[in-house]
Amino acid sequence: MHADPPVVRSPASVNLFFALSPDAATRKAIAAAAETLRTEFDPPGRWLKPARYHLTLQFLGSFTQAPADLVARAVAAASQVSLPAFDVVLDVVGSFGASGMPVWIGCRETPPALLRLHDELGIALARLGCRPHGPSRLVPHVTVLRDAKRALRRPLAAAIPWRVDEFVLIESRTPDPYRTVGRWSLA
Repeated sequence: MHADPPVVRSPASVNLFFALSPDAATRKAIAAAAETLRTEFDPPGRWLKPARYHLTLQFLGSFTQAPADLVARAVAAASQVSLPAFDVVLDVVGSFGASGMPVWIGCRETPPALLRLHDELGIALARLGCRPHGPSRLVPHVTVLRDAKRALRRPLAAAIPWRVDEFVLIESRTPDPYRTVGRWSLA
């Protein structure tokens, strides 16, 4: 008789990233738009819970545990960014990729102030030896559906205004709630 091999569980993955986190009213408007998409198009996939809605600014990587020195350097970099608050308008539905694609609600036109925040945070991170991962070009979006089977691209029925007055550093371990590591105000 052979014993079953031991079950090896892979360590949970922790994602570390800077993001814009919608305020309650914006989060509610995004959830309503996502529900409209679900009702009108019924795309298959995994719908995200509104608590997980965010717009990624800089992705720092996936780890078994977020390295304390990286977190400290990321916090120091964010503290160097000083910019005014600005407005974002979410007005388009789109998707990336071909299979397992995310469907998102985003901006048809990227606000210059959002690009400036993305770029200045990237420069501050680089100065402190933090290498962001992913594309260097910002495509502002809030993912609402994962693993879609077909692409969606259309204007959003009703644009969602979003006043951005802060950015956050988030540690994400699915399916746990996000943990906000730090929060920085935009004056």
